Amino acid sequence: MPRFFVPPEQLYNQKFTLLGSEARHAALVLRKKVGDVIDLFDGKDFSYQGRIESVSADRVAGVILKEISQPPTLRAELVLCQALIKGPKWDWLVEKACEVGVTRLVPLVTARTVVKPSKPEVRDRWKRIALAASKQCGRSDVMEVTVPKLLADALKDLPKDELVLIPWEKENKMTIRQACLNHPPFSVHVFIGPEGGWESQEVDLAIRHEAIPVRLGPTLLRSETAGLVAATLVLSELGVYS
Repeated sequence: MPRFFVPPEQLYNQKFTLLGSEARHAALVLRKKVGDVIDLFDGKDFSYQGRIESVSADRVAGVILKEISQPPTLRAELVLCQALIKGPKWDWLVEKACEVGVTRLVPLVTARTVVKPSKPEVRDRWKRIALAASKQCGRSDVMEVTVPKLLADALKDLPKDELVLIPWEKENKMTIRQACLNHPPFSVHVFIGPEGGWESQEVDLAIRHEAIPVRLGPTLLRSETAGLVAATLVLSELGVYS
């Protein structure tokens, strides 16, 4: 059954309201009608089942029948700080990062980044991709996609006592599992380099901010592949896949 995003402010007194593109999708594309039961999620960990009571092209309203899930008692957080890559690959990464369970995606500008920081309308597209991925994969929240940051700024903004990992092709000993065992994590930042790789000065800078260089495996991965592999390995250590 298709799922519809309804922000918390559009949920009140056991009623819901879909507006804008969500209403148009329900009314005009899927041709939902009064009496239909639909699945809803609020992007903040709650999912619902609702029954439609009124339908128009720009507004669909109804009542909440039941709450499907409760917020988790323990939340593992993964922030993927990924160097920007060329358009189609980046859009694909946004979708897949949301699917595997990344909490927040931070686009990075690094020394070898060839993609310029994107315009607001492009960043809006990233958010739409993340929302669509949440709807498709069954997440009750929506992965945040931030504005692009310089590597130095992203490192400077790191929370204290955070586990920070930086996969690097020149690291041949430390694995993600070993790093997580040494630092039992609740939340993790992972820094992924661009298509041309990290410059050694960038890795040195990350280490000065207490980042741990790690290896991802025996082969050299593309940037977008490295991001997903690292995210999956970290989330496994955080217990998301156990």
